[in-house]
Amino acid sequence: MLNIAIERIMQQKGLLKAMCRFILLDLIIIIKNSKMATNIPKQAINQLKKLLDNFKLTEAIELCSNEAQTRKFLIEPFFEMLNFVSNDLIPEYNADFGNRISQKIDYAIILNKKDTILIEAKKYNSRLTDKEAGQLNGYFGNTKNSKIAILTNGIEYRFYSDVIDPNVIDSKPFFIFNLNSYTESDIETLTKFDKRYILVKEIIQTAQESVFVEDFENALLKELLAPSKDLLKIIHRNMNFKTKFNDETQSKMISLINSSLLKSLYDKKVINESNSNSLGVVTTESEIQAYHMIRTLLIQNKKVPNERIFYKDFKSFFNISIDDSTKKVICKLMFSDSKMKLSIENNEYLLEHLDDVLKYKNELTNRALFLLQ
Repeated sequence: MLNIAIERIMQQKGLLKAMCRFILLDLIIIIKNSKMATNIPKQAINQLKKLLDNFKLTEAIELCSNEAQTRKFLIEPFFEMLNFVSNDLIPEYNADFGNRISQKIDYAIILNKKDTILIEAKKYNSRLTDKEAGQLNGYFGNTKNSKIAILTNGIEYRFYSDVIDPNVIDSKPFFIFNLNSYTESDIETLTKFDKRYILVKEIIQTAQESVFVEDFENALLKELLAPSKDLLKIIHRNMNFKTKFNDETQSKMISLINSSLLKSLYDKKVINESNSNSLGVVTTESEIQAYHMIRTLLIQNKKVPNERIFYKDFKSFFNISIDDSTKKVICKLMFSDSKMKLSIENNEYLLEHLDDVLKYKNELTNRALFLLQ
């Protein structure tokens, strides 16, 4: 999944951004392993998906001409899908702590009689801007034990916390869910806010990790775009070819830090990761079965040679490729005890059963044929 993200970034934001992400790969893997330990049954994710897919959004929107109607027909049903009943949503909650001026926020959810989730509602179709977020921040800083704040117009739900500064919500939400457009991954994340499974401490930890990685990436990108003297010194110190560290040397080094060099480093990093990941990798029976099923699907097309299809197992994913090349990946399998995912290029598919790979015969074949050109 991480490599897919890298590929997306390479296409959408440029090679420098991609290299930043790739250098962070090992760090992100560690973070992913420490993320939310909540054991959410696959059935719960499937139930939420069914509720969302079956929700009559168009009809609900037609009933919303003001904020009160937005709350009734969009916001409250949304939280009902997360198993929060009407008694859980405390309306017009007093965002009042100490001697500060009392203010009322649209809703609050109090978990375990302690952790508070604040919800600021806006009329359907309202733009959610920094102004609205600022208003929510006022409530957040004024409420004891506030941990998560949600800003919504009934369609888009922005989840905030105070990762950077205590009692001040971050400028960016750590999660956004949109009823008009959501992915399987969005549903999985949203399920972690289900009343039956929500663990605020773990959600905050995940938000902290997300902010850290993004901030680290931005700092690294900044350094690569305009290398500092300190960075150049470190690189120069580790070079075997010794020269004076003068202005001419620095200029030469800066000119070398370009997309061509970073592309070369990217390829070397892929090879290095492939070699290191081969240690301690356990290939499961499910992965092998899926490989044989996909291979059988592919060779039904006479243009796909059997002998050019390979697989390689890594710690976090299982590659099926052309010529055993990391540059010619047909698909990735990401199997764990709780879920199975198939990734084809930039698209991810959640598999209920191993046989579900058969549904993606066309996508797999088209990808293979493209790589064989």
